[in-house]
Order: sequence, then C-alpha cells, then structure tokens
Amino acid sequence: MSQFVVSARKYRPIYFKDVMSQPHITTTLKNAVAHNKLAHAFLFCGPRGVGKTTCARILAKTINCLSLTEEQEACNHCTHCVSFKTNGSMNIYELDAASNNSVEDIRELVEQIRYAPQVGKCKIYIIDEVHMLSNAAFNAFLKTLEEPPSYAIFILATTERSKVLPTILSRCQVFNFNRIQPQDIVEQLIIVANQENIAYEVSALQLIAQKAEGAMRDALSMFDLIAASIDTHGTITYATACAYLQALDQQVYFQYTEAFLKGEIATPLALYDQLFQNGFNGQQFIIGLGEHFRNLLVCKDEATIPLLEVTDNVRLLYAEHAAKCSISFLLQGLQLINQCNTAYKSSQNQRLHVEILLIELASQQLQSHPPKPSSPIKPQTSPVPTLQELRASLIQKTKTPEVVVKKKVESKANSVDIAKLQTFFTSYSDQLRKEGNIGGAHLIGHPIALQNGVITLTLINPLQEDTFKAIKEPLLAALRKAFGYSDMIIQTILSEQQADRKPYTDQEKLTYLSKKNSSIGLLTNRLLLEVSY
Repeated sequence: MSQFVVSARKYRPIYFKDVMSQPHITTTLKNAVAHNKLAHAFLFCGPRGVGKTTCARILAKTINCLSLTEEQEACNHCTHCVSFKTNGSMNIYELDAASNNSVEDIRELVEQIRYAPQVGKCKIYIIDEVHMLSNAAFNAFLKTLEEPPSYAIFILATTERSKVLPTILSRCQVFNFNRIQPQDIVEQLIIVANQENIAYEVSALQLIAQKAEGAMRDALSMFDLIAASIDTHGTITYATACAYLQALDQQVYFQYTEAFLKGEIATPLALYDQLFQNGFNGQQFIIGLGEHFRNLLVCKDEATIPLLEVTDNVRLLYAEHAAKCSISFLLQGLQLINQCNTAYKSSQNQRLHVEILLIELASQQLQSHPPKPSSPIKPQTSPVPTLQELRASLIQKTKTPEVVVKKKVESKANSVDIAKLQTFFTSYSDQLRKEGNIGGAHLIGHPIALQNGVITLTLINPLQEDTFKAIKEPLLAALRKAFGYSDMIIQTILSEQQADRKPYTDQEKLTYLSKKNSSIGLLTNRLLLEVSY
C-alpha cells in the first residue's frame, strides 16, 4: 500500500509557469536569471498558501540548474535538479524561523556561509517565517545580509511584513504576492480531481475556492477532507461541501436580504431557527452576513465589482441583488452587524442577540425609506416656489402688468374644486394605508382648505409635521398630476387645540389641577410638596 501524500504537496508547482496568480513575480525572477542580474537577498511577502516558499524553491533550483530551457525554467533532469528533487542538494538550505529563531541559530547559519560550494554556482539560503526571528537574531544577521559572499543568495519569506525590521527590508528586493483568484483555484481543483478520478460538482469546487480566501494550500486541504468523506465512486456535491465546511448556501443570505428589503420579520427569524437547530455557529452566521452585506455594497458600483473575490456566477447574483438595495440600507446594516459581532461573546442569550439583529435589519429599511405611492412619479428635487415668487418671475419674463398675471394664476386655482380635492385625499389615504403607512394615512384625513392654489392641511401637534415631511414630495407630485396644475402648493398649520391638550405626566396633572383649584397650588407651596416618581 503506497503512502498517501496530501494534494498540497503532491501537486506543488515545480516550474515558474505552474505558479498561479503571480505573473508579476515569476516573470521578474525568470528575467533576472536569464540576464544574470540576481540580487543577493530577496524577501517574499504575502498571505499564507499563495506560493512564497514554492517560488523560493523553484528559484533556488533554477539558479543552480546546469541546462536551463529557453523559457528560463529548470530542466528538472540535471544532477542539481535531481538532487534538489530528492532533498539531497548540498547548496540549498532551508531554515524555519518559527522554531529556529534564536541568535545561536543565526550564528550557526552565518558560520556555514563562510564555506564556498564544492559543486554548483551558488549556495541558496531559504528562511521561512523570517518575522519570527528575535531582535538579537536580526541584528546578528544584518552584516552578513548586507555584504554576503558572492556565491551566497538569501531568500526570506514572511506573512507579516510589518514585523520585519526596516534594516532587513532595506537590504532585500521585496516581492509582494497576491491572493490567488477564486477562478484560478477552481481550475486547479478541477485538474486535481481529474487526476485523482474524483467526480465533482463545479459549485462544490467554487464553494471551496471561496472559503479558501485566496490560499491554494487551504483549498487543497479542504478538497482532501471532502474527498475522503465520499465513497470510492461518489461525487463531491455542493451539499457535502457545505456540510463539511460549515458553510451556508449563498442563496440563504439572499433570502435574508429579500426579507429585510420587504420589512418582514417572521421570515428571517424562521430561517435562523432552522440554522440554529442544525447546529450552525451564531457568530459564524454573523460574520457571513457581514461579508454578504459587504459584497452587496461592493457591487453597487461597476468600478468596484472586481473587488468581489467570488466566482463569476456568484458575482452576477450579487450584482442583481445589489441593484435592489440602497447604499444607506447596506451601510446601516453593516454597522448593526459589526455591533452584534462585537458583543456576541459577552451576551448572556446569544440566540436572542442574533434575533434582535435580524429584527433591526428588517425594521431599519422601513425607517430609512418610508413607503411611497406605487405610481411611477418622480419627486421634484428643486424647491417649490411660493406664489409671490411665481408672480414676480412671470412679470419679469413677460413684462405683463401684475394685475393680468394675478388673474391668470387665480383662474387656474379656481379650477380646482374642493370636493374633488377631498375625494383625492380620501383615495390617497386609502393607498397609504394599503402600503402600511398608517401614520401618513391618518394624517391625510385631517381637515384641508384651498385658496389660490395653496392647500392648507391642519395638524394637531409638531410630531405630525415630521410625518408629513416624509410624504410631502410624492403627495404634491400626485396632486399636480391629478389636477394638471403644476403651480399647486401645499402647506401645514398647527391646530389651536394643541394649547388645550390633556396632561399626561404626574407633574403635568399636578400643574393642571393647581390652575383649576388655587387651594391645591397653595397647599403644594406651603408644604413644599413634590411629585414622587
């Protein structure tokens, strides 16, 4: 029985051309080898699993290759290439700085550098996770890194460039590796699956690529895990991938978004109950929902759509749903999700904590965007001119005497019948009630008056003025269209009944009774009585 080798090692690139998503680096390194312009120190920076150590090994093998190809690739057949392949090369040294980070380890390495290679052109030293070196080890390495022997080349690799000393950075040629594109990961997984005779669904491989977050090694590890779970003649399905990766189907998040936009509360709560019963982690759900909202926000502008690190078919879905969402809705949603994620671990009732988030997301859309009439009327963006401004503008443009203009304006105003106007307001109130805007519907039912094209709506209290502001523009546009009178104006006044409103608080009741009965006020002042809360 042959020993199993994980896919990340078995299918590791051995040529520059096999390295994915890093053409800016592989092209530069091949040109440097071809023109013999190799630096004495390289620093490869980038996330995990993107090919830093792989490129370091390919470069080390290529430098000492005895028979380079026309494409400046290692031949993989000469003695140096064969010895490298069998881990027997005496000119290539690898050091893991994560476990060998002391000053003694570096001094031992510096002692080895003193000896020239017996066979081959150069001695290459690959130091992985170089940011893990201690400050003393960095300082012990500085002089050798700055002025090494002509035959010594250093290739340093790190996932934390910010932790590398500036004095080290200044002595190296720095190469920044990109995250591997999801589509490239999918293509590589298809190659591996075909080589291993494993059936698959493309959607499952796309999910693996998405969860890998640009790391090819992580994607291959996930692939091995899922492949081991199926039968010999089984298929890697999307459902299997979701189950083993604890990932939610992207369609679930789209269902949540649709419910939020409609202001539905029951649907998100029912969906989350299903997830909760199936054992999904609440915080992972919050993180996934935040990523979903971020992707929708990215898709609001065509210029930022390439920032979406998903496969092409999923990108189309995001673009389609993003068109239904406003930017303010997405920004407020991200803020709520971030607050929920921050307080999740400290919450005593974590399920309730998530459910409150879902209710807030479903409610804030209606708060930010009150319902408007269903008729396709475009609200005016410019301020409505007053009757006096309209009269003055007409006089200046036509140079017609003011009395003539007055007659024309008043003749249009008189054409609007108060009975028809009342019928329109009743119909508009019913329309708002059907759309769920109960406050607006009640407001439209208040008494109205008409004079010279100016409609006056009587309100009871200042709070109703805020409600009226939300429906004023679409109401005015509907009025002008219904009556064919583009100069119509609508205004509000407060009813005098506001001054006689009934007291509600205990203090207000005491004040009210003191005014009605002077004896109560005298007793309160003499005994220094106060309202107890």
